Amino acid sequence: MHPTALLRTTCVLPLLMLSAAALAAEDEWQHTLTAYFVAAAIDGQAGVHGLTADVDVPFHDILDNLDGGLMLAYRGERGRYAVMSDLIFLGQKQEAEGLGYFGRTKATAEGDQLIFELDGAYLLTDQLSVYAGLRYWDLDVDVDIYGGGPLGETLSASGDENWVDPLVGLRYVWNFANRWSLVAKGDVGGFGIGSDLAWQATAFANWQWTDHANLMFGYRYIDVDYDEDEANGRFLWDVSQSGPAAGFAWKF
Repeated sequence: MHPTALLRTTCVLPLLMLSAAALAAEDEWQHTLTAYFVAAAIDGQAGVHGLTADVDVPFHDILDNLDGGLMLAYRGERGRYAVMSDLIFLGQKQEAEGLGYFGRTKATAEGDQLIFELDGAYLLTDQLSVYAGLRYWDLDVDVDIYGGGPLGETLSASGDENWVDPLVGLRYVWNFANRWSLVAKGDVGGFGIGSDLAWQATAFANWQWTDHANLMFGYRYIDVDYDEDEANGRFLWDVSQSGPAAGFAWKF
């Protein structure tokens, strides 16, 4: 885990706490704080300064390739309005062997990613709401290719990139049984302002354990295509992450 990435995570985490504390002064607000984990398989390409490596971490290799992780979400509701924030930090490392014409080339791609999202929502009906916001990405990527040069030498490159994607989306809630509900949401963003295109879809089944505690089980998919200075290959992050998720939510 890069020290800089850990520092950024430490700096962003208080924003979640601060938003909850500021809203807590209003008695009419209802708050939900969620800790969760996504066992996300990762697939795509990462490139730094012309060196590009495939990033392919299947579901069964998640724990072997995971250097660290933190996922927290907050939702505050008042009448037809809501505010939402989401924090994801993941450290991943992927290795591939047997590459090249003679199968002697080995590549590694290591990346720490911090994603922080802040949205505002409006309830259109009792079940459907529309939201818009910003998603901040911060990535540290290292690419090493062993035996990839003309003389079999090691080629290495590393880079640090961050950007902000605007986004718009829809959220749907269905109370389909006693103590059970389904929450599905999807959004699209980037639009060439930050990334070329980014989109996300999630679906969670919530079980109301107590008046204040919920258990959540579902699936999350997020895809981003970011290419900075494509002509010179300065930074590429064209990656999708998807997998089952579980969490614990506390309402207050």
